[in-house]
Amino acid sequence: SGGTANAADFGGTLPSGTVTFAAGETSKTITVNVSGDTTVEPDESFNVVLSNPAGAAIDAGAASSTILNDDTSLSITADQTSNFEGNAGTTPFTFTVTRTGDPLTAVSVDYAVSGGTADAADFGGVLPSGTVNFAAGETSKTIAINVSGDTAVEPDESFTVTLSNPVGTSISTASGVIRTSVYRMAAGGSPSMLPKLPCLSTSG
Repeated sequence: SGGTANAADFGGTLPSGTVTFAAGETSKTITVNVSGDTTVEPDESFNVVLSNPAGAAIDAGAASSTILNDDTSLSITADQTSNFEGNAGTTPFTFTVTRTGDPLTAVSVDYAVSGGTADAADFGGVLPSGTVNFAAGETSKTIAINVSGDTAVEPDESFTVTLSNPVGTSISTASGVIRTSVYRMAAGGSPSMLPKLPCLSTSG
């Protein structure tokens, strides 16, 4: 009873029972089973209280314990609100994966580029994917998505970096928008190319 824990932390019902001492016994152990979950939450406390003694008096009638949070979650955000795609080569669009909660265990999560209007050609022929690994104590990792530059006149293109297959964590997503080159007529009627200005936006 008491504390910040509730019935859900014990499988739906607050534990109770009776401790019986046989003649000659001086010690008994009460085991309170706590239900595990993957929710990142504050540490929670609970009390075990003795009552209704038969054939004995209660001296110290309550003891408290604390359930320590051992869960972790991952969130992903885009590092740039805007960036240049470039006319050649590649430009890295970076995303930061941040771990909150307990950092004392190793966790991992897969990521992949999908969705939006960009396709494999915008990334050198293959949609990027991989795995982010957090060692114990690590709280931040960077994913670099290399976007291929070109001089094609095309609409803005979007892509989504999605986290999946978490090991010991929960996840969210982020998306990026690529704005490609546009052309206009300069003085004298010759075409000039404006710089490519890709933009990134995050979701999740």
